[in-house]
Amino acid sequence: MTLPQLQERSLSELSKITVRYFLGPSSRKPYLEILVIRYSGKYPVGSAGNDDAQYMYAMAKAGVAAFEPWGVIHDLSELVYEWGDRLDMFFGVGPCESQGETESLVGDLFRESPSTRAARPGIVVGPDCVEAVRTLLLGENSTEPLEKVGNVFREFGDAWAFVDAQIK
Repeated sequence: MTLPQLQERSLSELSKITVRYFLGPSSRKPYLEILVIRYSGKYPVGSAGNDDAQYMYAMAKAGVAAFEPWGVIHDLSELVYEWGDRLDMFFGVGPCESQGETESLVGDLFRESPSTRAARPGIVVGPDCVEAVRTLLLGENSTEPLEKVGNVFREFGDAWAFVDAQIK
């Protein structure tokens, strides 16, 4: 059998977006952490951003798997985004994904129930993406305010309070 020639690939080839991770304690239970995933850079317009969306999704899932948070905030405050249908693919990546389908008995003994984790991630938007995110989530011709979405915020503190309140 002849093996094919392999080409090395890197996730960073997909995007010029920078992804950084920050952890902070929940006010309800300080020993449980909330993960903030901050996305910075310019998201390409339209389908040119598809690879970037895929990269952001992969990095969000990697952060959740690595840090096993009890809450997640996707911070887009440093992102320039005008339009692209796939940006929201990572908006649902949250803490429940860090719980595998099967866990060891020892892991189950020392972990709290997944239901104590924040069920919905918070999303923070900045001035260079707020209107595009609003129309992405509510419809291109929508006149409804961003706040109707329920988990998308203009202020980081509001997103933190939303996620922190879900941790029980």
